[in-house]
Amino acid sequence: MPVLLLNASMQPLNVISRRRLVVLLTKERVAFFDDSDRVAVEWEVAHRRLGEGVIVVRLLRNVVVPRRLIRANRRNLLLRDEHTCQYCGLRAGPTELTIDHVIPVSRGGNPNSWENQVVACKRCNGRKANHLPDEVHLRLARPPRPVVQEYAHLLLLRHPEVRSAYEDLLRSVVPSHLRELSPSSSGAFLQPMG
Repeated sequence: MPVLLLNASMQPLNVISRRRLVVLLTKERVAFFDDSDRVAVEWEVAHRRLGEGVIVVRLLRNVVVPRRLIRANRRNLLLRDEHTCQYCGLRAGPTELTIDHVIPVSRGGNPNSWENQVVACKRCNGRKANHLPDEVHLRLARPPRPVVQEYAHLLLLRHPEVRSAYEDLLRSVVPSHLRELSPSSSGAFLQPMG
């Protein structure tokens, strides 16, 4: 069962383990939003059992979170490109997709930049090989751009069950006229810069 840790300001910070939750509870650093969640977790800890579902807790004091640079790794590239081959449009699971360097590294392309990496199916990546897309008559569906959203948005995309619990919490705690301003209600977590 995942545990979503929020800052005192309700900003998602991280998904933590149950073990880490127990440590934070012992040190009296977090609070539950719902007494029934608190009672359930206390019972689970006492009986050494882990339940199902998402628990949402918040820190009692706000912590300053430095702005995190979102790296262009495989996981984040798959989220940015929505698990879709950027050449042929095939939507597939992570095992069927590869990461392609638009300008091959052997030809001077940057191996780690957002702008030089795209998701490609195995067939298109094999067809492109060590060529530029134009040389083998491939066209990108959209130009690769860096992801500029906050880390919290990416965190919620990685954990859809946590995102759902967070949105439910916002609906129950935040007034409806403020909810429209919340980034989690827009559904546009990973809009590339541009």
